[in-house]
Amino acid sequence: MSKPVTLKHLAKLLKISVSTVNAALHDRSDISSATKRRVLQKARELNYRPNLVARSLVTRRTQVLGVLVPDLTRSFFAEVIKGIEQVASAANYYLLLCNTGEDPKREDVELEALLSKQVDGLIVASAHPPGSPLVRKRLSQTGVPFVLVDRFFPNAHFVGGDDAKIGYIATRHLLQQGYRRIAHLRGPKVSTAIGRLQGYQKAIREAGVRVRDDYIVEAPYHEESGGLEGMRKLLRVSPQPDAVFAASDPIAIGALEAIIKMGLRVPGEIGVVGVGNHRYGQYLRVPLSTVDQDRLTIGMRATSLLLELIEGKQLQKPRVVLVNPKLVPRSSSSRSFAPAESPSPDVSSRLDKETASRQTATLAQS
Repeated sequence: MSKPVTLKHLAKLLKISVSTVNAALHDRSDISSATKRRVLQKARELNYRPNLVARSLVTRRTQVLGVLVPDLTRSFFAEVIKGIEQVASAANYYLLLCNTGEDPKREDVELEALLSKQVDGLIVASAHPPGSPLVRKRLSQTGVPFVLVDRFFPNAHFVGGDDAKIGYIATRHLLQQGYRRIAHLRGPKVSTAIGRLQGYQKAIREAGVRVRDDYIVEAPYHEESGGLEGMRKLLRVSPQPDAVFAASDPIAIGALEAIIKMGLRVPGEIGVVGVGNHRYGQYLRVPLSTVDQDRLTIGMRATSLLLELIEGKQLQKPRVVLVNPKLVPRSSSSRSFAPAESPSPDVSSRLDKETASRQTATLAQS
């Protein structure tokens, strides 16, 4: 079996120095276009592949970034990773992705795995609660530069959406549409959900409306079924809400399903706003109003900041970058889109009838 081609081999064949070959392969501006073409052509002919292990022994870098996210199936994180990859690739870095499943213990295990791979830097969306100092302390102790995304922790570099503003503009939009009994399907106890809840509460209070605890129900961030069950709980409250701000688009989609199954008209009788601007939201039976977080920009800016830290830039204090959200109003919350219709029957009575029907069916089968 033939030995792999090395930089030294290429340099000898081309009769130039190893440093010139290396510079040409890295597209350095101080190398002529003609030399770059010669080097690249010979490298392709001989199927040259850089030895990253050997390079890392010299540079003390692996050219690899570790990325920890709670759920790779969520379009939010997929888009953030796309932004990370764009900047990382342009800087000749590769990514190692880890999915923690929103499990703090699994996150700790995956973090150790990434550190064992000698990654040059870390981008982390943590599943740990924001009040826990252990995450920042553990990351700081590694000596590896890191940037947090989406999930905020104090005294750490962070890039993400302005969650309090997200909750505020979504709720304020519903208030401007004439809704007053606005409920909130909140996410789990992570910083994003906490911020969105705070924004919701601020908008409600500014409108002179009382914040009701029974109008706030927790639901899993990325499960439509959680939004459906949460909305069913809200529809049992008296008086029933006339709008709901959901902490994510999947939660909002589940809520829409519950509302429509009960025969309520959206947005005529109840308005819905989500967060995330998922691509399929505009194609639903009732196009979903949402808040766009500019996920691509979050990924790109987090990676740019991380590369600054890797290059040794010293920042006097942790940098916090908040990317401005943007309201995307659609039919699910804009009453001007809704046809004038007569009010529907009381939802509580419908829920009771549905429950009784299921009980009857269960008895008939037993």
